[in-house]
Amino acid sequence: MRLKARVFLGLLEDRNVCTRFPLGIVSVQPFSNLVTLQVESVDRAAEIHFGLLPTLPPEGGLHGFPGLRIVKRFRTAIELRVLGQPTRLRLSGLPYSLWREAEQAMLDNWIDPDAMQLCWRTSRSTWSAAERERFSQWEDDSDPFVQVQHRGAWLGSGLLRRAALLHTVANTFLTDGYRGSAFGLTRLVVRSSHVRDQGPGPHHIAAALLDPVFGLPLRLTRFRGDTDQKYGSDQHFVLTDPAKTALLDLQASVERPPSHLAPELWQSILRRLPSEGFANDFSPGILAGLCGVRAS
Repeated sequence: MRLKARVFLGLLEDRNVCTRFPLGIVSVQPFSNLVTLQVESVDRAAEIHFGLLPTLPPEGGLHGFPGLRIVKRFRTAIELRVLGQPTRLRLSGLPYSLWREAEQAMLDNWIDPDAMQLCWRTSRSTWSAAERERFSQWEDDSDPFVQVQHRGAWLGSGLLRRAALLHTVANTFLTDGYRGSAFGLTRLVVRSSHVRDQGPGPHHIAAALLDPVFGLPLRLTRFRGDTDQKYGSDQHFVLTDPAKTALLDLQASVERPPSHLAPELWQSILRRLPSEGFANDFSPGILAGLCGVRAS
């Protein structure tokens, strides 16, 4: 669960390349101890490698996820696992040679292999001392911040398993975010950009997450925005769990694509936008009524 939460946070924060699908993830296949992410491109795969695979710079300060290793290579996928733990992350969607290319692109673009320790290569079957030190800090149950993040890790884990909702039920063309500050609970901020008058809007994401069968144990506690979505105003949803361990801050904006985006990429984004959204009556007005607030 904690690995999945860290992966989702990394996908939100490492947004250096505009992609056809939000977060560069085409589809998600969740299982009990395995989640498979279909990655869109070599560029996105290289970013994910850089965000997750542990490396140690000369000045210290481990980068990446401690103990994470590439444990299997398939014809169209690679599998990663933290040493000694059962949870697996499978990245798919590229042929074998391109996964090697993505790994090399990470080294060429962001890492000097002669100056940094590549823990996932130099310590293939054992933890390095730097990884153990960082992991012990993450697992220090006496630290109040660590306690809060552990209690709320289910939110990031659940969102990773539902990452495809961003583009299957709404007209999302770009997503990023970060872990925000909050008192006594985990707060994830997810910012999404949407195409005006082009398929279902951002309130379908909130509706899907609130679904009693396939959603998450969340309730809407705040909504701001115009309840008539055709005006294309920004919308802001705050969802929390009854136990008050986690808060999801959804900030949705209707906006134009960035000026540097290649026209052919923008056209491919428009072609993949869903024509229909989540099969539910949850309009923004109804969502506003659920949390007892008035849209502004």
